[in-house]
Amino acid sequence: MKGKRIFLFVIMLMTICISANAKEKKDNLDKSLLIPKVTGLINTRYTYDDEANVKHNADIRRVRLGVKGQLHEKFDYCIQAEYETTVKVIDAYFRWKIMPELNVQVGEFKTETSLETTYGPANWLVIENPTAVAKLNSYDDLSGIKSNGRDIGLRLYGSFFHKTDFNVLRYSVGVYNGAGINMKDNNNKKDVAGYLWINPLKQLTISGGYYSGSYGPKGNTHVRNRASSGIEWKDRKLTVRGEYLWGNTAGLHSNGAYLQAAYMVHYMVQPVVSYDYFKRHTDINDDQHNLQIGVNIMPINHLRIQAAYTHSFRRNNSDRNLAEVQAIVNF
Repeated sequence: MKGKRIFLFVIMLMTICISANAKEKKDNLDKSLLIPKVTGLINTRYTYDDEANVKHNADIRRVRLGVKGQLHEKFDYCIQAEYETTVKVIDAYFRWKIMPELNVQVGEFKTETSLETTYGPANWLVIENPTAVAKLNSYDDLSGIKSNGRDIGLRLYGSFFHKTDFNVLRYSVGVYNGAGINMKDNNNKKDVAGYLWINPLKQLTISGGYYSGSYGPKGNTHVRNRASSGIEWKDRKLTVRGEYLWGNTAGLHSNGAYLQAAYMVHYMVQPVVSYDYFKRHTDINDDQHNLQIGVNIMPINHLRIQAAYTHSFRRNNSDRNLAEVQAIVNF
């Protein structure tokens, strides 16, 4: 019944929007925009890890190839596949851009439940996701789901209070299978996610989100709830981003946080410092703290070179040292 009510509500909103836009002029979309655009990303990496069996390692971390295009001035689509260890489709969706305040997205895409997950590898400040983001956002999730933060579902999103070059309020609300990418739902429960961004200033973002869901086959499902709150300052030179995350995974309560700061000392050189911690079980002293220093270099458009050193302090394990250098080409 809950899913039916959500579906009827979406249909009602669509009907209202169609009526409101019925008198719009005929589409004047430039025909050249109908030509699909090929996109891609190549990510190579070298790592030194004093904990690994093979301490020195080079690999092709990820390769992505996609197509984006428009069918109409209000309809666009995206299809993107990634090779990591196998080929998998990570994005396959279309969007109906009804109006700034209300848009619809259907298919497979990112579930926006964390400030950090709204960014992609081509513009991450650091080489690795903060541990809490990875463990509580379907990257290397405590539930066992590894889906690049994506799922199959339907999302409503939009913005209000439009300024010259930014929006004061943005929102995203979605219903998802909760099983990960390229997966049919294996139980009768749907997951719901919502996220809110507030920009009192163009440079300042305050955000928060909640995810209510479950995982596991029918008859053996477990709770998977997530919450986050974040803040970011981003101007022409300085970026500071921090976030607190909480999760309940089958009764296992976890939390974590991170703080990142980067400054453009030169038009192509950006030093970065980052600290993050993660506590897998709030009732047990098993926390992990990571301190990272690094630099991002952007010598030409579409090329990003990153180098970083990370020292991990782990309460129930020995410390870990990790050094990484990676190059990302995106087009």
